[in-house]
Amino acid sequence: MNEARECALVMLESSEYILKELPNVKMSAALSDRTKEICAALNGTKHDVMSELFELDELVASAADDAVVNDRIDRVVRWLHDDIPALHALVTALDAAAKEDPACEPAYFLVSESATNVLNALNRTTSAVPDLPR
Repeated sequence: MNEARECALVMLESSEYILKELPNVKMSAALSDRTKEICAALNGTKHDVMSELFELDELVASAADDAVVNDRIDRVVRWLHDDIPALHALVTALDAAAKEDPACEPAYFLVSESATNVLNALNRTTSAVPDLPR
């Protein structure tokens, strides 16, 4: 649960950093809009995950059934993974834009480095989750 909390916070920090730096990098309006949408999704995921973890803490403290706890853990991990395909697609699109116009390279680096931070936190979370009986 601690790794999931940390991952959610990395999502928030990464999205806030990207949004703060977005005016300082060059990219098309369409890519800028996609970037803002993905940052909003990462923020939403952070809020959902933190709420779910709060409820999970209460379930664990109440000695809830293992199946219920396992389902909640699965849900949190699934939510943390949900934004990754869109984030990957954005990084790929920014890479293509940077190859077309080198002035777009800072935008690619901004988003790809933040995406790497999210992926590293997600990998730590996934590694911390034991294989649960299903």
